Amino acid sequence: MQSIRSMDFLGRARTLVRIVEAGSFSSAARSLGLSLAAISRQIGTLEEELGAKLFVRTTRSLHLTDEGRRFHEHATRLVREADAAMASLRPDRAIGGRVVVSASVALGVLRIVPALPALLDAYPALELEMRLEDREAELVGEGVDIAVRAGMALPDTTNLGALPVATFARVLVASPAYLRRHGTPRTVDSLASHAAVLGLLSSATVHFVEEGETRAVTLAPKLRVATMLGIRAAVEAGVGMAVVPRFVVEDALAAGSLRALLPEATLSPVSAHALYRIENRGSPRIDAIVAHFRATLPTDPAPAAPARGRRRA
Repeated sequence: MQSIRSMDFLGRARTLVRIVEAGSFSSAARSLGLSLAAISRQIGTLEEELGAKLFVRTTRSLHLTDEGRRFHEHATRLVREADAAMASLRPDRAIGGRVVVSASVALGVLRIVPALPALLDAYPALELEMRLEDREAELVGEGVDIAVRAGMALPDTTNLGALPVATFARVLVASPAYLRRHGTPRTVDSLASHAAVLGLLSSATVHFVEEGETRAVTLAPKLRVATMLGIRAAVEAGVGMAVVPRFVVEDALAAGSLRALLPEATLSPVSAHALYRIENRGSPRIDAIVAHFRATLPTDPAPAAPARGRRRA
């Protein structure tokens, strides 16, 4: 009996990892196609084998104990190594299973989701959970495998890895209606007298390169909005002007509902990175998804610096 239970130890460790990823016993049971009772029995058996309580469960929350956190770190590595061992013999099964991806709403809606059919067609065994949210997801605590973020400082920790996946140009935009009412700015300095739409935590100070020199201007926020798509909507409604990644507004620019301003001044681009838990380094499915992002998230060319002393029209 003991030998049979030992043979199933990897399966029980895998179940614990899935519970942590899913955030609850019931969610893990659904993703594994098992009953809640079966999941509970596996964890009970695992706790007996280890001689330690692994979870603290209440009606509203689920938390790992200190022993559970330590075991989870080892179990994650164990499961990853087992998957890699099987994948080395069966490459066709290497890329599959459930992967949780977090991305900002604008990047997800406008860039990532439209390109997912190609990824899922290439890897039919892959099951994705897309979480579109304009906040910094806590990868370990929230069971996120990959977080794609643009314009953020990379975390200073050894627990996470980061890979560049794209670079997006930025542009200053306003609606034709706003420009008719308030005039079109001709210089960076003139922006200070215009209304601006900013993100909730965005700095009001923006740096441009104009006539070969870096110029900083502090915008006057008329409105702050939590999401990039919300900022775009406010600018289109004529609330004010905003600095946004070009991909967020490229269709509006083409349609004429927004206009790009100060073409002779340039803004630094925004880099997008894929963050992942360090224990997932080398995971075939993580590598495949990151490679897909690199191939499908367009990288804008760096803007050409205008010549110093160029005369404005």
